Amino acid sequence: MAETCELCSYTSVLGAVEQCPIVPNDIAQAAGMPKSQTMRMCCNCRRELDTWFKAKIAKMVYDIGMRQFRYRTGAEMVEEYQSVFNAFVDYRRSELNQTERAPLGPQRETGGQYP
Repeated sequence: MAETCELCSYTSVLGAVEQCPIVPNDIAQAAGMPKSQTMRMCCNCRRELDTWFKAKIAKMVYDIGMRQFRYRTGAEMVEEYQSVFNAFVDYRRSELNQTERAPLGPQRETGGQYP
């Protein structure tokens, strides 16, 4: 049975698309969530999302009232992951829209004319 990535529309019959949690299971459990929402993603979108998570999510935050860094609570981490995930979805969809509009190959280099 063919599976389709919900982000880039890649279709695979070989199992390269799977249900992935939006918030990692360990973070969801720490926040008291029984299960995280999931989305069907291809391995490329999943790898890129993991890269976004590593670059944009910090486990610590500066607390102005305490005047020091502290670890985020489970609920704060869930919010952070969901926020970064939503930004990633917007990025991927805008990237795909630009790709669909851009001419392919030599047309772009020659002003729309083939050499």
